[in-house]
Amino acid sequence: MYAPATGQAKPLEEEVITEENVYERPDETIAFFPKQVLYDLFVSTLILLACSVLSYVAPAPLSEPADPATTTYIPRPEWFFFFYEQMLMFFPGYALIGFGAVVVPTIFIILLFALPWMDRGPNYSPLQRPFATVIGLLVVITIVLNMLLALARIINFPGA
Repeated sequence: MYAPATGQAKPLEEEVITEENVYERPDETIAFFPKQVLYDLFVSTLILLACSVLSYVAPAPLSEPADPATTTYIPRPEWFFFFYEQMLMFFPGYALIGFGAVVVPTIFIILLFALPWMDRGPNYSPLQRPFATVIGLLVVITIVLNMLLALARIINFPGA
């Protein structure tokens, strides 16, 4: 490795980077263009064709046109707004609607964004990080409860 007389290092031989040995030297890379661009274009085209075929074979079900004179229609929000409708049940009354629709979801979102700064412990074990574990369990419970409420709403009111 070292030259015996001078103590200086011998020059390294020039290594040729190929696809087989590129991962042995992470500081060396293979060009992104044109090979990766062509791969991405090919996969994107396949996904677009699959979506087009699926939309033709199994089109989205459309209902009858809206009738403004009906009195039997029960309005129901889409699945992604079910938690807002549940807030109306948890916080009844005109005075609490703003609290349930704005304040509670805002606190939830701020808590999720602030969680990495609130618990900066070096441990990875959930038992050694009780704050992060409790917040994570609350998030999971909230999501599962909303999913169950949505399923209960769909089962109890199938045509609405």
